[in-house]
Amino acid sequence: MFFPELNPDSKVWVYTADRDFDATEVNFINDSLAIFIPQWAAHGAKLIGNGIVHKSRFLILSVDESQVNASGCSIDTSVQFVKNLGSELDVDFFNRMNVVIENDGVMDTVHFSDLKSHMNSKVYNPMITKLSELNSSWLIPVEESPFV
Repeated sequence: MFFPELNPDSKVWVYTADRDFDATEVNFINDSLAIFIPQWAAHGAKLIGNGIVHKSRFLILSVDESQVNASGCSIDTSVQFVKNLGSELDVDFFNRMNVVIENDGVMDTVHFSDLKSHMNSKVYNPMITKLSELNSSWLIPVEESPFV
């Protein structure tokens, strides 16, 4: 279960890298998150949130908006944080045309228009926005995907 300390209605942003991270890169991202998350704020109010690297491919950020709402500026700050990580690691987190599928525990990246040829797989749904969705319906059968 992701972020059990946060409200299930917490806002979630999932960033998918265009490749897997190695162990050194995961450590770098975790160290960067340890600096960024405590400083993340909306109009001077500290956001209650968290972030993790998942399966060496996903960067997940979450904010408990029952405490403090994420503002446009705070969201922009998080996007800039992710862009900076991408530049530092030579990773693209913003190609929304590709999705990650999983079949028998093996992950692969495919263009969303090719999902129909992977009906026996599951897909990490990039459309989720809430922590409850992340915990219950992030990895779904391809036939349930909003792209099929």
